Amino acid sequence: MDSLRIFSKKLRIFSLTLLWLFALIFMQSEMAIALDDYNYYPAHDCDKGNTSNSNPTPVVMLIGGSETRADGEKAATQWFLDRADEGDYLVIRYRDQGGQADWICDNFPDAIHSAAELSINTRKGANSEEVENYIRDAEALFIAGGDQKKYQDTWEGTYTEDAINYLINDKKVPIAGTSAGMAILGEYYYAPEYDGVLSSEILDDPFHLNTDDINERDFIDIPILRNTITDTHLDRLRPDDGYKETRYGRILGFLARVVEDNGLPSYAIGAEEGAFIAINEDGIATVFGNGKNRGEDAYFLQAKTQPEKIRRDKPLVWDHDGKAVKVYTIQGTSKGRGQFNLNDWKSAEGGKWSYWYTRYGNAGFRHCP
Repeated sequence: MDSLRIFSKKLRIFSLTLLWLFALIFMQSEMAIALDDYNYYPAHDCDKGNTSNSNPTPVVMLIGGSETRADGEKAATQWFLDRADEGDYLVIRYRDQGGQADWICDNFPDAIHSAAELSINTRKGANSEEVENYIRDAEALFIAGGDQKKYQDTWEGTYTEDAINYLINDKKVPIAGTSAGMAILGEYYYAPEYDGVLSSEILDDPFHLNTDDINERDFIDIPILRNTITDTHLDRLRPDDGYKETRYGRILGFLARVVEDNGLPSYAIGAEEGAFIAINEDGIATVFGNGKNRGEDAYFLQAKTQPEKIRRDKPLVWDHDGKAVKVYTIQGTSKGRGQFNLNDWKSAEGGKWSYWYTRYGNAGFRHCP
């Protein structure tokens, strides 16, 4: 009998141990799932604790997509952080953790109260109250590069979208975006399912199958960028990475589609990779660059006319005697150059005016990069 009682006791202990182990494994699995929904990483070295007393200024910075930490980027970043007024700086992205918050913390510790990164990876994460609160608590928001289609699919129509628009239109904090982050900031935005459309493809067929993902009025709401589509990496030409053509023709094609859908007025803003477009609270844009005298231009395109021919499977014709689209170009400098008024799209200095047009698709495209 004693041996039976001992065996029964050991069996109960063994069973309880198994149950505990299964529970632990389940809890860890649930935690892993939760962590995979979103990840929050604070840069501890510059967290000053307590609550920020920031009084931010509502500005916008559009970045062409190839930051190199050169003087122009540092000057543009300082301009942006000055408008955050020593507030809490937050980077949001999809998947992965970047080094943006740490870079800000290491180089501008006196300009901010804290810096952190938040990757929002699933719609469940994008709809969590924790993620919503992280965003709403920020005094400066930076949307990292990546894949704008992931941003659209994961964040659009969620608490995350609501929180971003709360920061812009209610709390009125500085907002910046680079590459994919810039691409989603216009009222119109391009979020392709697969590889992005090429300049030749959209100019030779403005309704190319890879243009179905031109979206409008259903995501980020920045008043100064209404009726506007943005594009990045305009000067990149790296065939091995899929950049077989520059994107100057592509942004003209995008604008033609916006005009077709929206009518006039319609606008586009394009940035070469080294350009940082700083739009102040009055809607005046200045352009920072990295001092290389190339690859740091910003382009402000305004449609003056409707395209003469914009049809499926036919080359775009948008000519009007070579004056179809009026463009103001500002070459960025390390100290910032030029002023372009996004309120009237007329008042400008420090750059130059030109016209872009096409008389027959890609072959007839003329522009001044």
